[in-house]
Amino acid sequence: MEKYLVPAAVEYRMRVAVIVVSAIALAGCETTLPSEMSHTEAKQLAQQIYQRCLDQGVDPGTTEMDVCTKHESYREIDKRLNNRAAVREVGRGLQNAAEKRANQRRPVTCSSTVVGQTARTTCL
Repeated sequence: MEKYLVPAAVEYRMRVAVIVVSAIALAGCETTLPSEMSHTEAKQLAQQIYQRCLDQGVDPGTTEMDVCTKHESYREIDKRLNNRAAVREVGRGLQNAAEKRANQRRPVTCSSTVVGQTARTTCL
């Protein structure tokens, strides 16, 4: 009996583990939009974006720097929106998996042991 139940239990645990690891990995992604940030957070993000443009060889104070920071800002917002959507999808996946698991009919095996006038039944 245990040999039959263990592979299914292990397979289910592996699925849950993959989902949980995915959720944790995505939770580390930035999802806060600049409009939702404090002044200090927005300022730090602006500095990071400016530095990205400098790292790409754009000269400070030029029209190209204005274009670069604008482009990188849009790119950052898109990335955060995509991360937010991915986290939402993982949440939906977890919810669907939980609902599917709750609605599954599992095979139940019962065994009874009689001791004197008492019967003890265990179901798995």
